[in-house]
Amino acid sequence: MKKINIFLIIISFFFILSSERSDNNLFLDIGKLLEIEFIKHGELYMKNKNSIIKKIDIELADKATEKRNGLKYRSFLKENRGMLFIIKNQEEYKRIDMENMRIFLDIIYINQFDTVIFVNQYVSPMRKFEIVDLPSKIKYILEINAGMSKKWGIKKGITKITWYLNKKK
Repeated sequence: MKKINIFLIIISFFFILSSERSDNNLFLDIGKLLEIEFIKHGELYMKNKNSIIKKIDIELADKATEKRNGLKYRSFLKENRGMLFIIKNQEEYKRIDMENMRIFLDIIYINQFDTVIFVNQYVSPMRKFEIVDLPSKIKYILEINAGMSKKWGIKKGITKITWYLNKKK
């Protein structure tokens, strides 16, 4: 239902703007007006050794559309939030890009043992970035605000994650 409402809002903005404007900046204006709301699906805990270093709220991206859109069209992400992508095959993680993103992110790659194997820090929005071939099978990708991985002490090969859903998604 929310997807239908968002679609109707976008169409309404399009018609309002098109009736008032006739130049080529129409779609840029729509992008400034569109803001996708964070939906808390669960909580994710990060730990080094046996100590929890951080708990954040997560929005889950497990369907194709959710993975394709990710955090696109959002102007901000609160510090204690992130998006967790569930990776079903190894080609999926290579398709994630920063086109149409508005915020800088740290992108954290997590293997089948729930261990961080790579952290791509301060990834710039609105561009493609080089996807590295990782030595381990990717199970999850966690996107958080840029700088948080360093601030929270997330370490490759040491930090592990555990996450829980609040309710059925």
